[in-house]
Amino acid sequence: MRRSRPALLPSSLLLRSARVSRFAFITSLCAVMAFALWAPMRAEASNVQFVGSVAYVHIGQLAVLTADKVENFDASGVSGTLRMELWALAAPYTGGAFSGYRLAVYSLGQLNAGYYFADLNSGEIPYGAPPNGTYTYVMFLTEFTGASFDDGYVVRNWLNTLPTVVVGPPPFSPQVGLWWNPNESGSGYALDFKHGVLVVTVYSYAPTGAAQWYIASGPVNGSTFTGTLIKAVNGQCISCAYQVPVSNGNDGTMTIVFSSPTAATMYLPGGRVIPIQPQAF
Repeated sequence: MRRSRPALLPSSLLLRSARVSRFAFITSLCAVMAFALWAPMRAEASNVQFVGSVAYVHIGQLAVLTADKVENFDASGVSGTLRMELWALAAPYTGGAFSGYRLAVYSLGQLNAGYYFADLNSGEIPYGAPPNGTYTYVMFLTEFTGASFDDGYVVRNWLNTLPTVVVGPPPFSPQVGLWWNPNESGSGYALDFKHGVLVVTVYSYAPTGAAQWYIASGPVNGSTFTGTLIKAVNGQCISCAYQVPVSNGNDGTMTIVFSSPTAATMYLPGGRVIPIQPQAF
C-alpha cells in the first residue's frame, strides 16, 4: 500500500509561524515579569524603620518625599513591598488605627534583612491636598501584608512632622483682650480665645444699678459665637476670705458676629444690638 506523503509547508510560512509563536511567548513572559515587578509582594519580615530624618516638600499638585535611610533590622528574610506615605491627620499619630487623607506615596520595593535603602528621594510625585483645615502631616513607612486597609499596607514606622499645617484660609481668630462700645463707657467685655473656643466675661449692671458680671463660653462657628449669660452670687468681697459662689441661673443668650478680628456686632437679650471693638490703651 502506498502511503500518502504529508504536505510540506512552505519555508516562509514555517518561519512566520515560528516568529509568531516566539512573539507570543515573549509577550506572555513580559506580562508576567511586569506583573511581578509592579504587584506588591507580601511581607516575610517586618522590622523595618526610618533611620535619621524624613522630609517632604510640595508645590501645587507635586511633592517630593525624602529620607536619610530605611533599614530592615530583622535577622533573616525579606520585607514585603515598602512604601513611604505622606498623610494629613487631625492630630499627631500615636499608633493604632487612624483616619485621614493620604497625600503622596513613594514605593521603595522589598528589602533584605540586615540591609537598608539610603538617601531616598522620590523625585516629583503626585500630591493631593486635603480639605481646608488644620492638620498634622505624618510620614508613614508601610509594608504590604494584604491587609484590608490602605491597599493592603500596614504601618511599620512613622514620624509626625512639625509644625501643624493649615490648608485653605486660616481659622478665624478674634483679638484677645478687653472689648467695649465707645459710646457705653462703664460696661465691657473681656474676650479670651483658644482652640476654637471663645470665653466672654461681661461687666454689666443689674436693673437695680448694682454691678453684675456674666460669663459665656462656646465654640466660634465660622465667625459667629453664641453663649449663655451665666450668673453667680454670694461670692467673697474684694477684701474677704474666699467663699464658693452660688449659681444664680442666667439672663438668656448673647451672640457675637465678627466682621473682622477687631470688629463685631453683639446681640443681647431684649433685642439690644450694639457694635463692639477692642479697647485701645
